[in-house]
Amino acid sequence: MSKAFDRDVWAIMGMPLDNVSLEEAAQRVEHAVETRERLSFVTPNVNWFVRALKDENTMRQIINADLSLADGAPVVWLARQLGMPITQRVAGSDLFDHLRHDDRDDAKPIRVFFFGGREGSAEAAHRVIEKEQGRMIAAGWHNPGFGDVASMSSDDIRTKINAAAPDFVIVSLGAAKGQAWIEENQNALDAPVIAHLGAVVDFVAGSIRRAPAWMSRLGIEWLGRIFAEPSLWRRYWNDGWDLIGLVRSRLGRLKKAGRTPDIITPIIATQTDGQLKLEGDLLHANRDALAQHLKSFAQSSGDCALDLSEIRAIDAAGLGQVRMLEQSLMRRGNRLKIFASNNNRPALQAANMTLQGVT
Repeated sequence: MSKAFDRDVWAIMGMPLDNVSLEEAAQRVEHAVETRERLSFVTPNVNWFVRALKDENTMRQIINADLSLADGAPVVWLARQLGMPITQRVAGSDLFDHLRHDDRDDAKPIRVFFFGGREGSAEAAHRVIEKEQGRMIAAGWHNPGFGDVASMSSDDIRTKINAAAPDFVIVSLGAAKGQAWIEENQNALDAPVIAHLGAVVDFVAGSIRRAPAWMSRLGIEWLGRIFAEPSLWRRYWNDGWDLIGLVRSRLGRLKKAGRTPDIITPIIATQTDGQLKLEGDLLHANRDALAQHLKSFAQSSGDCALDLSEIRAIDAAGLGQVRMLEQSLMRRGNRLKIFASNNNRPALQAANMTLQGVT
């Protein structure tokens, strides 16, 4: 629980993102492999972002992840608009390649298992890694075919994956289904690291060629993906228009709510049984104090209520810490109720916070 509040996490319209570089993300994976601590990470791009702001379950999946990496130039641009320090894209494919091609003498091997993908891709990716004989070790592969999450979550499948003793399970089932599969199975798997990195399987297998590095640097890798997979254009088109609509309707309210006042008011916390009332400014300048208050409050039993009715200003850093409180409660099966006032309710709604009422 405490680690959630130690994260440098911010919320872009309510979607949590970790402020980490590619190298730092790689270190997180390496640490998890070495210590065998669980690390389930997500790489939200525009499609993830749009779905999360429309679908509560998708947002819950991102909140519940141990690490959330900004994948997509539009996501990074939005982060900058909200004053977030996230300045670079950390794509899942870049992270995998960084780990894969790390030729340091002390770089420890990582056993990788490919699950899902196009017909034949998982097996082909496995063979490519096996042939390389590099840092990545081909632990195994499995293509579950078509079906629902339940049919792909049998004891036989879990046993096969565990028998391969992987450090890193890469899932490729389509973002929504893949993340649902991870949440259904990760506690039954021994692998410490698991993530849905759909394109990675095809990239490693060679069934789809990745866009050139210069396109990634310019923030137009999506265009290269369309050339490689023409069927993606419709999804990108729809996501783009949805993103424009969300920016027009929400960005202004969030920027206004996160403006730093001339004098920042410290946070005052009043905690009673199952309820925490905060007063002051939930801004980055007060984040350490906020994290301590929320960390202590997370020890409460049962469902919890957070009263933000006296909060004057709230930015992406403050919202990120509130999301970590939600994660802590969610993982033990409890819910967070958030109360607002007429003054800050519009901003909290723009941040996709589920509000219980006006106080």
